[in-house]
Amino acid sequence: MLFKSKNDQSAIERAQKMYGAGINRGLAGFVDQGHKKKKQVTSTKHDEIVLTTTENIPEHNYRIIGMVFGTAVDQQQAVKVLREEAQKIGADVIVSMRFDSNNLTVTAYGTAVKLE
Repeated sequence: MLFKSKNDQSAIERAQKMYGAGINRGLAGFVDQGHKKKKQVTSTKHDEIVLTTTENIPEHNYRIIGMVFGTAVDQQQAVKVLREEAQKIGADVIVSMRFDSNNLTVTAYGTAVKLE
């Protein structure tokens, strides 16, 4: 525990040692005011694969490559694995994407397609 209250001098000194002199004693605790990190957005190739729950992509024709599946312990990881599998087989889009789950895992699945 970093501090007991906003008036706890020993906690303030510990925080200053850890975070520097420019701390703010707000209700949420000590926040470094000097160096705010910028959130980095990283994109990988599989993040660019579009997911849709519909069969049709308006104004686009496509060729079906096959079914893809992603299984994990949570929904976000299952989608990540699904996109990775689609990338491996050269898909641009996954249509008819769905989820299925049981007590242990979540499976994301759909039809991988290549836009023409």
